[in-house]
Amino acid sequence: MSEKTTLGRFIAQRRKFLRLTQEELAERICVSKSAVAKWETDGGLPDRDNLKRIAQILGVSVDDLHRIIEREDLPGKDTCVNITSEVIATLESYGYKVIPPNSDEIGKGSR
Repeated sequence: MSEKTTLGRFIAQRRKFLRLTQEELAERICVSKSAVAKWETDGGLPDRDNLKRIAQILGVSVDDLHRIIEREDLPGKDTCVNITSEVIATLESYGYKVIPPNSDEIGKGSR
């Protein structure tokens, strides 16, 4: 994996290596083909259960996938992003607290 690999790129590359179509991967995960396409284009993150299924199908660990996600958040990337409510829900399902940019909670170190 290169430093610039995103989770989406990794899923796409590994899927192609395993000679699976998006539709075949989607069937194995029990999601729609459009969900796989969205993940592969970095339009969203799979939820915890889907991440586990993806890891099993692609023959990698969930920890490997988490490391890719964490590497995407390294310093040097733009700090201003627009995220959808689906991405917020995914982050919150992992235990993260999403704070809007203009919130009074920013900088207080609250969890």
